[in-house]
Amino acid sequence: PTLFIYQIYSQPVFAVIERWFSGKFPDSGFVNNFYSIKLPMLPVLQLNPLRLCFRTAYVVSTTGIAMLFPYFNQVLGVLGALNFWPLAIYFPVEMYFVQKKIGAWTRKWIVLRTFSFICFLVTVVGLIGSLEGLISAKFS
Repeated sequence: PTLFIYQIYSQPVFAVIERWFSGKFPDSGFVNNFYSIKLPMLPVLQLNPLRLCFRTAYVVSTTGIAMLFPYFNQVLGVLGALNFWPLAIYFPVEMYFVQKKIGAWTRKWIVLRTFSFICFLVTVVGLIGSLEGLISAKFS
């Protein structure tokens, strides 16, 4: 599960960096070109050199940091707890309210607010547990 969460929350980092490089170097083939690679019995693979190099370096560097700090998983737990509720629950629910024009105090509004609040409580408990694990790992 941690690897899946790592991949999900790394996507915005990749998008920001790739967009920045694309704006900074608009004429660079390394940054903007995609190359097709055909492997036997597989569909055509679209490959961008910047994506390949940056994402590989990012994964290698975070893996290296994780190996240097024995309590790095606890740090990721704290960051995950801080990000879970706002990114995965609160903002999507609020966007749903706006897009579908859900009125206040309707049944759907109450159910979604209750769901959001319960997830917030789970996030707070997870944050407290992650902080305790970080402190325990740091001082043991």
